[in-house]
Amino acid sequence: MNGLFSFSLLGYNLRLRTKNFLVWSLISLCLFILIIVMFTNLLNAGLPDFISDMLSSVPSSVSSDPQAGSLPDFKDFGVNFGVCMQIMLIVGCVYASYLGASANTGSRGDSDIMFIYSLPVTRIATVLTAFAAQVITLFFYNLIVLLISLAMLYSNNKMDYLGKIILAAAAFLLIEMIYLSIAFLLSTFMNTASQASSISAVVVTVTVLFGIIGSMSDSLKIFKFLSPYTYVSVYAIVSGGSRMFFVGIAAGILIMLVSVVLSCARYEKIDFILD
Repeated sequence: MNGLFSFSLLGYNLRLRTKNFLVWSLISLCLFILIIVMFTNLLNAGLPDFISDMLSSVPSSVSSDPQAGSLPDFKDFGVNFGVCMQIMLIVGCVYASYLGASANTGSRGDSDIMFIYSLPVTRIATVLTAFAAQVITLFFYNLIVLLISLAMLYSNNKMDYLGKIILAAAAFLLIEMIYLSIAFLLSTFMNTASQASSISAVVVTVTVLFGIIGSMSDSLKIFKFLSPYTYVSVYAIVSGGSRMFFVGIAAGILIMLVSVVLSCARYEKIDFILD
């Protein structure tokens, strides 16, 4: 076990990211409330009618969808809350990417490296322990998001959505874990922790754009495979649509395994870079 994991290093990694975790949790709490308030106000201001009028004016020669002018009933709690959670997922993906991107680069400072080298751990244990620390941090972040969601269900007397929200929280964690794993692999190619923020933003932005492009046409559907954000629809789960697809779950697990294995393989052959 000592060759694959280190509890001392795990505790060190968790303490190292406690402040960052608290800040992101507070930001997410404020953003979640802001998104719901803003979206509710837009609905009350007639946003669905405005969008319906725009879609209905699209010529039939341009749109092949006979129901192009129809929209979901945003006054339904499940639809409303599902849209808000789908937007909130982007914030979680950015945070997960940041955690992954800063996992290995964050342990290359002068003081950190002295602590790590003073422990009787292998290079593989260093990588796997760092990954485990990020997973634990991400789990507690999602637990906070889940508690906020449950509080909103209770305040709106919608506890019948409890099962859907728990399932949506599982989808949250799955998708964010994929982004964490991808960014974790990328971090083994970076020399400084200052690159983590930019890398996390780029990874999420590019993959979400791939998802949008893949949704435009059947001929571009291949791009959706490059967008983990679209693997499981949180909106569909909360609004009563499709459930978690096994294809998305299988793809997510495969991506995570490949990323961790490649990270271990690379770290086994390189020395720490003290830039």
